[in-house]
Amino acid sequence: MKKATVFKVISIVFCVICIISSIVIWLIYKDYKSYDLSKYRDGVTVVDPNTIVLSDSGVRVSFSEVILSKPNETRKLVVFEQEGTVSYTIEDRMFSFLDAESTKKYQTVKYTGKGSFIVELDELTAANIIDDSENKVLTIKIPHPRLDTIDIDPNKVEIGEQTTGFWAIGTIKLTLSDYNIIETELRDRLVEKFNTTANGQEADDLALDAVYAIYAPVVEAVDSNYELKIVFQ
Repeated sequence: MKKATVFKVISIVFCVICIISSIVIWLIYKDYKSYDLSKYRDGVTVVDPNTIVLSDSGVRVSFSEVILSKPNETRKLVVFEQEGTVSYTIEDRMFSFLDAESTKKYQTVKYTGKGSFIVELDELTAANIIDDSENKVLTIKIPHPRLDTIDIDPNKVEIGEQTTGFWAIGTIKLTLSDYNIIETELRDRLVEKFNTTANGQEADDLALDAVYAIYAPVVEAVDSNYELKIVFQ
């Protein structure tokens, strides 16, 4: 009889526990279903389409920060390349004091090189980026392109045949110092050939288009309502 009573008490306690557990689970499920996910805050406040504020740090992200933080666009941008050929005539006298054509020997050296005009995007700062939020215009001021490098193709160096005056004998023999002088002179002539007003104007025109093509997608991603303008500083 006592065993039956104990078993009955255990059964009642078990049923009560099950009922309480079911009620708790139901209440939790009800609260979860009624929770409004739209009220969730991620700590970011939108100030305007191109600026946000991180509430924890107060850091503002703007056009200039986005543009200047892109390492792939922060570089020396080649906007114009041109190939040209220059020549240098070596004169060798049989007697240094005698200026007579019949005693002279000549040989011409030709260099073909390529000049590159670059825009130094790595020099851009926040001062170069003007954000007109009222008219929705972003202006980026860039430096004018400049002639940066002269590359000489060793396969296109031509050494002409020697011409000799009637009384001149032997061949022209050049020292290492002579070769260095010739190379320096030819590089200077290539600079003069490339660094012209016409080439500078063409480089300017190409630079505006090239820089626009780089930063237009960035501006579009930040705020598609903005117009981008590239000008020279």
